[in-house]
Amino acid sequence: MVVGPGRMLRLAVGLLAAALAALLLDWHGPAGPQRLGQRRPFAREPAPGAEATNLFWVVQVSDIHISRFRDPKRVPDFEKFCSETIDIIQPVLVLVTGDLTDAKTKDKLGSEQIEVEWQTYQLILKRSRVMEKTKWIDIKGNHDSFNIPHLDNIQNYYRRYSAWHKDGSFHYVHRTPFGNYSFICVDATLSPGPKRPYNFFGILNMSQMEELSSLATESHHSNQTIWFGHYPTSTIISPSPGVRMVMSSATAYLCGHLHTLGGLMPILHSQHPQGTLELELGDWMENRKYRILAFDHDLLSFADMNFEEWPAVLITNPKSLLYSSSSHEPLVKILHSTHIRILVFSHSFITSVKVSIDGVHLGDAHHVSGPLYVLKWNPQNYSEGLHHIDVTVQDAIGKSSTQGHTFAVNENLSLRFGFLSSLILLTDHYILARILFGLTVLVQITLLLIFRTSRISNADLLFTSHLEQNKHLLLLCSDTEFVYSAGTLVYWRGDRWPGGHLFFLWGNCWWTFPARQLDIRGWNFTDDIF
Repeated sequence: MVVGPGRMLRLAVGLLAAALAALLLDWHGPAGPQRLGQRRPFAREPAPGAEATNLFWVVQVSDIHISRFRDPKRVPDFEKFCSETIDIIQPVLVLVTGDLTDAKTKDKLGSEQIEVEWQTYQLILKRSRVMEKTKWIDIKGNHDSFNIPHLDNIQNYYRRYSAWHKDGSFHYVHRTPFGNYSFICVDATLSPGPKRPYNFFGILNMSQMEELSSLATESHHSNQTIWFGHYPTSTIISPSPGVRMVMSSATAYLCGHLHTLGGLMPILHSQHPQGTLELELGDWMENRKYRILAFDHDLLSFADMNFEEWPAVLITNPKSLLYSSSSHEPLVKILHSTHIRILVFSHSFITSVKVSIDGVHLGDAHHVSGPLYVLKWNPQNYSEGLHHIDVTVQDAIGKSSTQGHTFAVNENLSLRFGFLSSLILLTDHYILARILFGLTVLVQITLLLIFRTSRISNADLLFTSHLEQNKHLLLLCSDTEFVYSAGTLVYWRGDRWPGGHLFFLWGNCWWTFPARQLDIRGWNFTDDIF
């Protein structure tokens, strides 16, 4: 009996749905993201009080995409960020998590490393003198690795024009009188670096994973650890036990790359099963986003900001329950704290900082020093259940900003992140791509078998476009060795078409890609891919 194409497609869709359901049940079921790591022992003291101690903050910005061809405001805005915004916030550290330059051709279709974009980026750092004001750590993204055959190639402009200069993962330690704080970079960019769009996924090999594991071990003596990189973990291909497990001792992983999915997901945050937060930051390129993070008595808080929107407000105590991890943070300190603590940044004088909990006005926080404002409170009054804190700040020129979040003094309570953001950040998309590819191979080979065994003489009844390519389909159907081979859809046309192409069937169209060399066991990258 001949199975119709429609039935095969329905079968493929059913198999894919079943695979997705199994994966989702595994990741988001009762044994999913709530599986936190073993709790570390934490001291109750010192707890957040009225003094500006045990506190520091950093800034993250991502996906700048300095471009020779697009958005003339991007460069002056970024220079203003480096000079004015950083001057106001005064972070001890700035993390730039990749895609420093755009590296796309004028028609947006191709890619190449454009030296003038890198020179522009370096000029901004020099003119703003930002590296004299703070520690500036800039790492590579996939755009910074386009078209680079090897790291020693002259077109690896990152080494010449960035502030950090060095390729690869590393461990930076911020030292304070109250302890050390580790910042570990995950460099999953490809080497060699292919043209776009071939390096959307990052890759870590076994030696890189061993290096990261060693860096994680080094960080165990630090008060807290932050990991950062360009790629979300869902777009990093890594050997067992996987990159999430290697970074499981970290409080948070900071990344970029996804650009809010074109505005569809302005907030992409989730939590790994071991308790590590994964915090994707919206891009600077279109959305002018940046992030302020603070460690206040080893409690992590953060706020994602829009460029030139003031005042910028960050509540550090009590911290948000959604972004809490009892296995990584001393949440008991909230219960023993004496003051609500707020960081306020503005280019104008702050006139009022009003605090309310559960809609009840508690009073105005008073200024301690720098950006810190505090207000005395009794956390025992909020020891049961969930509560909501709101802080409204107004400056001398009439601008105001309100920030709020849900908190709990009882550290045994928890909240869960949204399903969609967790699906995007916690799903290993390369596995789904493999499943989809396998199902596509199955469907297409079945179609070839159907065409081979059916009595339909006119293939154009089923495929009405690309008549020249239909000849290739008929040839494939009559080629016994091809149809009964290992099942690859890749067909090498190097003998008759100089230069060669890879092509596969999708729907009713043939898609072709140039490739001068192909090794059936894997890609052999050539100048066609770089």
